[in-house]
Amino acid sequence: MNLQNKKANIALVGATGLVGVEFLKLLEERDFPFNMLYLFSSQKSAGLKLKVKGKIYTVREFDKNLFQNIDIAFFATSAEESKKYISLIKDFKTVSIDNSSAFRLKRDIPLIVPEINFENVKKTTKLIANPNCSTIQLVLVLKSLLQFGQIDSINVSTYQAISGAGRDALSTFFEQAKGKNKKGSPIFYNNLIQHIGSFKGEWCEEENKIINETRKILNKKDLKISATTVRVPVVNSHTEVVNVEFKNNVSLAKIKSVINKTPYLILLPETDPISVSGTNLVFVSRLRKDKFRDNVIHFIVTADNLRIGAALNGIKIAERIVYEK
Repeated sequence: MNLQNKKANIALVGATGLVGVEFLKLLEERDFPFNMLYLFSSQKSAGLKLKVKGKIYTVREFDKNLFQNIDIAFFATSAEESKKYISLIKDFKTVSIDNSSAFRLKRDIPLIVPEINFENVKKTTKLIANPNCSTIQLVLVLKSLLQFGQIDSINVSTYQAISGAGRDALSTFFEQAKGKNKKGSPIFYNNLIQHIGSFKGEWCEEENKIINETRKILNKKDLKISATTVRVPVVNSHTEVVNVEFKNNVSLAKIKSVINKTPYLILLPETDPISVSGTNLVFVSRLRKDKFRDNVIHFIVTADNLRIGAALNGIKIAERIVYEK
């Protein structure tokens, strides 16, 4: 990638969705270095005006010809849309960072959390997969725990916010809070939905994502990890209750020390989704040893799913590409 003055021409596909909006906020907050910015969305949103870094940009319908000028493209779209659009620009120089599930488990596509495995991005890499929201916050903690010995097994239960299901689900939630409900809609308000995504056997889609993506990111294909995923009536920020069993006994004091020294982790006695929303850190709370086994710890992980779990990870990937080229 030949960047002028370490600045890129960038595009955001899906600019008006929940994740797309966070991408734009983070471009400003982190002062991401770009020359040109192209915003794309559906036909319904085309023509909207959005302000980024004090400049007004017009949202366009997808135009593959414009990608001849684009160095890095963020895709905050569905898996089907990502497959279609990325196939149309595969012959251009553009490096695509895709937030959908379309390419995450493809053997030749790197699945990247920059703090863990950015070395898997090569100079020739043109497509990078952004992991699932619930996976990212989990692996950022697991990475710190791996130094304390071999992990024998992991069990995680998630309590995932409505915003993780997208703008339509969030609108439905707010309508249901007002006592309105469209016939056939899932009941989000005042309810717990005990699976996320379709089932494959006894395991739902979200559970399989956490299991398979964690193994790929940590490069541990035989890692014993189980997951149970639940949608809860919370607007934003996912919470995960995690149980980690090591093959050896571990020191809680040493684990706390390492977490406290890790820049992107915050250790607290307790936390909650409301106070975490809008932040760019992963919060670890209720950290404790098992009552009966010295090789087992329990903790809770909470993070903003639209930022930590999506937009921020994509931005961090792009930052590494720009600054390290």
